[in-house]
Amino acid sequence: LACGLAFFLEYLDDRFKLPEDVEKHLGLPFLALVPAAGMESAGAWSLSSPGVPPGVVEAFRALRTNVLFASAASGVRTVVVTSPGVGEGKTAVAVNLAIALAQSGQRVLIIDGDMRRPRVHALLDVPREPGLSHLRVGTADIADVAHKTSVPGLFVLPAGRRPPNPAELLGSRRFHDMLRQFDDRHLDWVILASPPILAVTDSVVLSHLVSGVLFVVGADMTRREVARTALKLL
Repeated sequence: LACGLAFFLEYLDDRFKLPEDVEKHLGLPFLALVPAAGMESAGAWSLSSPGVPPGVVEAFRALRTNVLFASAASGVRTVVVTSPGVGEGKTAVAVNLAIALAQSGQRVLIIDGDMRRPRVHALLDVPREPGLSHLRVGTADIADVAHKTSVPGLFVLPAGRRPPNPAELLGSRRFHDMLRQFDDRHLDWVILASPPILAVTDSVVLSHLVSGVLFVVGADMTRREVARTALKLL
């Protein structure tokens, strides 16, 4: 009876556990498995910090390689990094992917598109303001809000002051035109860290303006039906 109960409880647990589950249940190409070390503290570390576990470094190098091979488009390549729910490590993945790309000689701009709960500026040690919201309403220029980081080739556009209508700002024609202007600034990649898909509509709006979406799924955290619902929204 105990063995039967254990198998029954395992059957009821439909969370993602193995990399194969992503391809099997979502039909998406699996790009990398990132260890959770450090994620529990809201991404307290980055690849530019000392003492990063070697396994984490190799995981993001593998992610960088697969992302490079997955996008063969010419010009600046734009990628949204998002997840179905909160706490799955999407911000840490976005920041460290941007660092890994910059460390390979690419010129990268990471944009904090989560204007409700911005954290990119804290991970990369830059001021939050002025930022994206100031750029969008015309009170600042791109040269004023794109901050250099300690990583050569990596620039960050923080969220700025929280606006009352983030989704409307991100979905406006002016924001779309801003993304197209990055071709003239000799950038190779633009990484957008966005809010969770099921929490707000920002990621869904952004996904139609970029060349790709990186879907972060928390192991032993995200249920399959929740992930499928998020993909349907995208």
